[in-house]
Amino acid sequence: MPKPFTLPGPDRDVRNHTLSLMTFATYDPIQQRPTGPTNVGKYVVRGARRPGMPLPIYTISLNGEIVGTQVSQPSKSDCDAALKRHRALNAVHAAKQAAIKSKAAASDAKARATRAKRKAANSGTAQEAA
Repeated sequence: MPKPFTLPGPDRDVRNHTLSLMTFATYDPIQQRPTGPTNVGKYVVRGARRPGMPLPIYTISLNGEIVGTQVSQPSKSDCDAALKRHRALNAVHAAKQAAIKSKAAASDAKARATRAKRKAANSGTAQEAA
């Protein structure tokens, strides 16, 4: 004899921790969503909607310094990758600044030497005229 069909009830629900098929929920796409900061490992992630953009922008920061942004909710590996990129960009920027400063220092030294030669030459001609 076949087993009779029975609807699952509260005592015999096979779908644990889910909503019922008859659950009614409203969704308002214009409503503001919570944008408070969340912790992902040692990073602080803050999601914020920008005007004219359909998706939020997630800002990843470490010790108050922004290390990256992305559109999707970042995981710990995403945050680590953002920090690695940030440090690499800072290193490149520091190297460029050092090169600019050394080039400027060399140019200043050359200009000082040229000025000293001209001054010496002018003082020599001034003494001859006197």
